[in-house]
Amino acid sequence: MKKPFRVTKLISSFVLTAGLLFSSIQPLAAQAASVKEEQQVEQTTKYTYKVMKVLRVSLGVDKHSTVKDDEIASMNKAEVMNRYLSSQGKKVKGNEVRKAVELIFNIDLDFISKQGIGTTVSSYDAAVMEILRLDLGLERDDISRDQDIMAMKKNHVMDRYSKMFGYKLSGPEYRVLINQIYGVNLDGIANLEHAQVAIYSKGQWILKSDQDLIILRSSLDDVEVYVAPTDYYTALTGSTELPASLIAKLASMGFTYDESTNAYYYANPTGESIPDAFKGQTLGTIVGTIANEFPKQ
Repeated sequence: MKKPFRVTKLISSFVLTAGLLFSSIQPLAAQAASVKEEQQVEQTTKYTYKVMKVLRVSLGVDKHSTVKDDEIASMNKAEVMNRYLSSQGKKVKGNEVRKAVELIFNIDLDFISKQGIGTTVSSYDAAVMEILRLDLGLERDDISRDQDIMAMKKNHVMDRYSKMFGYKLSGPEYRVLINQIYGVNLDGIANLEHAQVAIYSKGQWILKSDQDLIILRSSLDDVEVYVAPTDYYTALTGSTELPASLIAKLASMGFTYDESTNAYYYANPTGESIPDAFKGQTLGTIVGTIANEFPKQ
C-alpha cells in the first residue's frame, strides 16, 4: 500500500524540480535573446544599443524603433553626449561621464588617468585650481597645496571638481572640464569627424577612418606632435609627400621634417603640453589643406 505513495511522491518531486529548472532557464533564455538583439543592433547602428535606446527616446520614438537612426548617425557627437547625459538624471557623476565619452567618442579617459599621461602642465586652468583649493579647505588664491592637486590622478581631479557643483554640470561644462584636465577637446573632435584627419593622442586613436588623408600623432604628454600622410593618401596620390601648400604652412609654424618618420615634427620649447591655440591652428591648417586640395565630390 506504500509503494503507490512513494511513486506519487517521486513523480511530484520530479515535476517540482523540472518546474524550478524551467523557471530558471526562462530568464536565462530571455537574457540571451536580449544580448543577441543588442549585438545585432550594434552591427547596424553607429552607437551601442544602450546609447541608441536613449537617443531614440530623446527624439520622441520608441527605444526599439529605427526610423530616426539615420538622423542619429548624422548628429554631432557633442549633441549625442548632451542627450545621453540628460537621460542619466539631474546628477551625473564623473565615472558616468567618462563612460559616456567611451561609448560615444570611443576615447578612454580612465586609461589616460591611470597611465598619468595627457596634459602636462605646471598648473591646470585657474578656474579648476580655484575649485580644487576650495575642496581642500583653502582659499581660492592659496597656492600652498597646488603641488598636491597636480599630483592627483586626473579622474580624482574631475570627481572632486564635479562634486563641488553637486554633480550638476551640463554636457558642455563637462567637455570644457575634460579638455582642461585631460587635454581632450571633445567639441573639436566632434567637428572633425568627417574631415579625413586621423588623430592619435594619449596612447589611443582619437579619430580614425579608412579614408583619412593626413594623420596627426602626438606624444603621450602632448609635448611633441607629428604630421604625416596616411597609406590612403599615398594610394590616392601616388606620393608619400604632403601637399606643398601644407608643408609651407607647417614650416612657418615651426615644424621641421623628420626623415626617419617621413613626418613634420614640432616640440613645445617650454616642455609643457602644446597649447590649445597651437593645436587648433595646426588642425585648422590641415583641414583647410584637405578641403582645398581634395574637394569631396
